[in-house]
Amino acid sequence: MNPTLGRIEPPASRRVRTARWLAATAMTAALGGLVLTTTATAQAASGGAAVRPGSAGAGSLPAPRPIPLNTLNWSGIAGFDSRHPAWYTDGSGVVHLQGAVHQTTTSGPGDEYLIGTLPRAAAPAQRVLVPVHTFNGTYNDVIIETSGQMYTGPARSPAVTDFNFLSLEGITFRPGGQGNKIAVNTANWTPEDPSFRPPAWYRDKSGVIHLQGATNQTSAAGAGANLIGTLPAAARPASTVYSIVATNGDTYADVAVEPNGTIDLIDPRAPAVKDYGQVSLESITYRPAGTGGAIGLNAANWSGSAGFDSRGPGWYEDNSGIVHLQGAVHQTSPSGTGANLIGTLPSAACPSSTVYTIVHTFNGTYADLAIEPNCTLDLINTRAPLITDYTFVSLESITYRR
Repeated sequence: MNPTLGRIEPPASRRVRTARWLAATAMTAALGGLVLTTTATAQAASGGAAVRPGSAGAGSLPAPRPIPLNTLNWSGIAGFDSRHPAWYTDGSGVVHLQGAVHQTTTSGPGDEYLIGTLPRAAAPAQRVLVPVHTFNGTYNDVIIETSGQMYTGPARSPAVTDFNFLSLEGITFRPGGQGNKIAVNTANWTPEDPSFRPPAWYRDKSGVIHLQGATNQTSAAGAGANLIGTLPAAARPASTVYSIVATNGDTYADVAVEPNGTIDLIDPRAPAVKDYGQVSLESITYRPAGTGGAIGLNAANWSGSAGFDSRGPGWYEDNSGIVHLQGAVHQTSPSGTGANLIGTLPSAACPSSTVYTIVHTFNGTYADLAIEPNCTLDLINTRAPLITDYTFVSLESITYRR
C-alpha cells in the first residue's frame, strides 16, 4: 500500500486519490504562471556562531551522494537548471536533500508516488513529513519512511498537482534522536504520535535551532486551538520566525514561532483545505538571533520592513558551509516586469544551480521561490485556484549548499 503523507490509506482511497491526481494533471494545461526572470521564467512560462559571508566552509561538506530513484516513474533529470537528486550530511550529522525530480509516467507495475529510496545511512529512525515546491506554483508533501522510501501524493483538491517538477531542496532532518521535548498544548494537541517522533527541538553545532517531529489536533475548541506548544527560552527566536509545514493528507499550513516561545499555526487560506489530523515540524530551522549578511533588494517593488515582528531579510553561512536565508520582505508594488524579483544575493551566497523551494506568504498562503546561480531571488506565483498574497514573504527555513 502507498503511505500517503501521514496516514496509510486503503486501496479504495488510493484509487480515489489517483483519480484526483489524474484530474489535477488534466487541469495543468489550462493554468499558467507569471513571467519571471532567467530559469524561473522558463518554469513559469512552460506551465511546465556568526555570519560568515564569503567563507570557504562549503569545501568541508562531503560530496553529495545520488538518491536511487524509482526509474519506472521518475527521472533525476528535471531541467530548469536544477541539480540531480542527492543527499549529504553536514558537520552536525543533519541529512540534507538537494536537486529535483520529474515524473515520467503514472503507469506501470510500480508505485507512481514512490520517488526513490535513501540508503540506510540517510534514512530517518521515524517518519519525516515535509512540504515541497512542485511545478509552476504548486506544492506537494513528501514523506520519508524509516525504510528510506520517499513518497509523494496528489495535493488535496482544489490545489493542483503537477509532478513535471518536484524539488527536494531544503529538506533537512536528523536520522535519529528525540531532541528536547516541546511543551505541547495538550488541551488541543497530542504530545505523541505513533507514526512520527514527538515534537522536539535541538541546536546544531553552528547554533542553528531545528524543530522536528509531528503532532495532531485532538480538539479545535477554544482560543488556543492553533497553539501547538511552547519552546523554552534556549530555543526561542529574538524575532518571529514564519515558515510553512506539511499537514495531513497532502495539505499545508503556515506557522509562526514567536519570541515568547509559542508555536502557532496560521490556517491555510481558502480554498486551500485545512486538515490538522497531522502537523509536521520537520525542516523548520532558524538562528535565535542575528541580522545576517545583506540581500540587495529590488527597491522598486520590495521592502525589507515586512512587519509582524519579523527580522529584516538576510543570509549567513553556518560552520558546515550551508547557506541559510532569514527574515521577511513585503511587496510594495506589483507593477513592472521585475515585480516578482525580491532581490539579489552576494556572490558568496549564490548556488551553483537553481534552488527551488516553497515559502510562507501572507495569512495562510504560500509561493514557490527560485534562487538562481546569478544570485537573484525570484518568486513563482501560486497556481490558481489557490491564492497569491505577497503582503508578506518569509525567507526563514531556506537552506542550501552552494
